[in-house]
Amino acid sequence: MSFRNLKTLLFLFLLLTLFTGCTNSEEANKPADSKKEEKQETKKESKPETKESDSKLKKEIPPAPTSINEVFAYPNGKFAGEEVYDTTSGVKEELLKDMPKLDEDANEETLDLYFNNLVALYWNGFTDPATLVDKWKLYSFGSPEIEDPKFQFKENYNVEIILDASGSMAKKVKGKTQMELAKEAIDNFVQSLPDKANVGLRVYGHKGSGSDSDKKLSCESSDLVYPIASYNATEFDKALNQFQPKGWTPITLALEEAQKDLSKYPADKNNNIIFLVSDGIETCEGDPVTAAKKLVDSNISPIVNVIGFNVDGEGQKQLKDVAAAAGGIYTDINDQTQLKEEFKRVEEIAKRWEQWKKDSLREADAIKVERYFEALGFTNEWESKKTKLSNNISGSITYLSNEDYITREQREILKDKEEKLNEFIEKSGLEVENYLNSMNEKTFEQMKQDINEKYKLN
Repeated sequence: MSFRNLKTLLFLFLLLTLFTGCTNSEEANKPADSKKEEKQETKKESKPETKESDSKLKKEIPPAPTSINEVFAYPNGKFAGEEVYDTTSGVKEELLKDMPKLDEDANEETLDLYFNNLVALYWNGFTDPATLVDKWKLYSFGSPEIEDPKFQFKENYNVEIILDASGSMAKKVKGKTQMELAKEAIDNFVQSLPDKANVGLRVYGHKGSGSDSDKKLSCESSDLVYPIASYNATEFDKALNQFQPKGWTPITLALEEAQKDLSKYPADKNNNIIFLVSDGIETCEGDPVTAAKKLVDSNISPIVNVIGFNVDGEGQKQLKDVAAAAGGIYTDINDQTQLKEEFKRVEEIAKRWEQWKKDSLREADAIKVERYFEALGFTNEWESKKTKLSNNISGSITYLSNEDYITREQREILKDKEEKLNEFIEKSGLEVENYLNSMNEKTFEQMKQDINEKYKLN
């Protein structure tokens, strides 16, 4: 290599070194804020706009109740009546789909929302005291103190059961479909009625399917499969077992047809009782609330018992409105045992009606004793629902922690929230129990008015 070429290489090397040094020097002399902004900008570009815990959690849900009024108004959840520890229910699998994995740095607001989502999933409505008074009134059927003519014994006693046979009744509860459980409870009930009592069975949702193409057929179908008459075991079993859950839910049509079924049994000589058993809302664009109002204002003036079988919040609200419009009683149930208990009340009334036909009325003291036991049943049901809710939320928190969906610290925060909610519900239950016991001496009308004013239930 010539000397001239060597000089050229050395000159280029010095230039490169000088340029690199200047660049490093400029970078080192940049203001700290400028560096920080560049790093934040780079980080911001790679970070998703919304955290998973924020995007998956439902924000449009009511917060956990903090007052008794909120307890009564809170809607049933997706897993109402289910148990997280029941391996056959599939709740755990669904829980992981509904609840997101929380970020380790989740703030207090996100933890509150996370807890509220858990409460909303498992909430199973607590019976309000006005409903209990309605049941007291029903249980005191025939008492001389009741002025409402619907609750005074008449010459004839008629019961019509309206049963939902829509596709959703195929849902299983502890190994049996809701339809199977309902049929068994109905069969037991009608067998227990007095010989001179009449019974009828109407069904809806039993034709077509849940598809749009079958909607017209299903929504126009409601049949009186056992016409109102005395009970005949062979004929009733045949009627009860001829249908399975299939289609849509035309509650309005069923109520309108029930009014026709009982039209030849006017209220001046007949005690008419209707059971509406449904697991969801009207799906045929009808107006069941208006139909219920027309039903109770008709010449048959029936007592309407609306039973919500594992209904969600929307179904619960509509069925409550149907019962209110009919001046009737709404009851939430989750299993066959509870359904049998509701039928049992009317079974007992029928037996008392039979005794009345033999000129044997109950004494007022006996009525007060029965009210006491009804109040005790209210308390036991409250405690049972409180315990199940607590176990479900607490168990879910533990399960989510074990699955690494929440940290240990988050688990403890959520469990503390659950304990506070449990204490509040227990305190509320005791308050309602004491209030009810203090009202036993009042008339039903006074009780209902006082309760509606105290708990703002209207």
